[in-house]
Amino acid sequence: MKYTDKGLLTTISLCILLASLGTSIVNIALPSLTAFFAASFQAIQWVVIAYLLTITAFVAIAGKLADQHGHEKTLLFGIVVFTLSSLASAYVSNIWLLIVMRAIQGVGAAILLTVSMAMVKRNIAKERTGTAMGILGTMSAIGTAIGPSAGGLLLSHFGWPSIFLLLTFLGITVFFLAKRFLTKEEPIYRSGQIHFADMLLLSFTVGTYALAMTISKESFNIYTLLLFLVSLLLGMFFFLVQKRRTHRLIDVSITKNKLLITSLLRNLIVSCLMMTTLIVGPFFLASGLGFSNDVVGGIMSIGPMISIFTGIPSGKIVDNIGTELTMNTSLIILLAGTLCLALLPGIFGWVGYVIGIILLTPGYQLFQAANNTSIMSTVGEKQTGAVSGILNLSRNIGLITGASLMGTLFMKATESAPEAASQSERMFFGLQITFLFVAFLLILLILKSLVHKYKLNKK
Repeated sequence: MKYTDKGLLTTISLCILLASLGTSIVNIALPSLTAFFAASFQAIQWVVIAYLLTITAFVAIAGKLADQHGHEKTLLFGIVVFTLSSLASAYVSNIWLLIVMRAIQGVGAAILLTVSMAMVKRNIAKERTGTAMGILGTMSAIGTAIGPSAGGLLLSHFGWPSIFLLLTFLGITVFFLAKRFLTKEEPIYRSGQIHFADMLLLSFTVGTYALAMTISKESFNIYTLLLFLVSLLLGMFFFLVQKRRTHRLIDVSITKNKLLITSLLRNLIVSCLMMTTLIVGPFFLASGLGFSNDVVGGIMSIGPMISIFTGIPSGKIVDNIGTELTMNTSLIILLAGTLCLALLPGIFGWVGYVIGIILLTPGYQLFQAANNTSIMSTVGEKQTGAVSGILNLSRNIGLITGASLMGTLFMKATESAPEAASQSERMFFGLQITFLFVAFLLILLILKSLVHKYKLNKK
């Protein structure tokens, strides 16, 4: 082992924190950015989607870069990209330049997320993997918790550019810590060409999917359908290309692992749920209940603050009772929390929203620890980077879906509320429709898990 456990976990935990902060701290500013740039909701969505899109397209290549050039060198490069793009974001003059800078920032975040996960697999003992994953989940929660509160405070006193300046300062700090504590590591292998065309094809596949989610301001139309079909065809073509490659961006042979495919599907849906809370929450609390940025930031921080105290225990639970039982328990808790978010805010206002978040949060931490441990334990040493990339790929497709499809569903449902309804009632109607739909997806996951268990017992 080339890193001490303490030095390794400290460094990669800070990288996870920085990447998660890059998402959460900007979400709180979406209403302010809408007003500042006089932009539409569809355009503002892309401030979040551009970040997630490049993470999604780049996680696979990030894993390969780490395997070929060493984790330490690749991680430092990712920190530099993230930091410089954050600095540029603070000084953009229009919304489209901000979207471009956020896309570049996502490249850096993809490296931070992917390399960190691979480092755990390579350097932490198998019996402690669940605990290590719990620590990473905790740091992700801390980043998510700091984001809304810090973002709300900065917005109230210094304006939205200060958000990106804070990310710049933190990026510089993490860079010097990484230089101090990480030592050079020999690559797993040096051979193998990374095809730029493959990365471009994957980017277009995910990009057309995200565009399909946001292009229509009114309803599902022919352009939405065409973009869906283009995304599907590009995805199929990407899969065929990867099968023929000697050196693949994504090792499609991994898809023969049924346990891995099931875990990736769960990861996608649960990530969609969590991004839905981050996108819908600020609009419901600010526009629906009339709270200030400070108050919205405080309420949005409640869930992540709970995650800080539940991440490590969740990892230890996985180590003690196994991934399957933990996974099933987490899905039931997530379903309960989602139903509370759909129903209780209409009765208790913001208190009802918080009750749902209090249930949702520990369920998510249990899910993350169990699912990540399950996935990483199914692969060999030489596939750690690739599988870590695929894991983040599924996660970020889920995040994109939450930011685009669920965000659009919320706005459409709000607009279709009864005309006599007040602004608060319209927002609650949108909230209810959105989270009931997500609850339906979770029910399907639970049923699939029960059917699988029944088949195993029958054998």
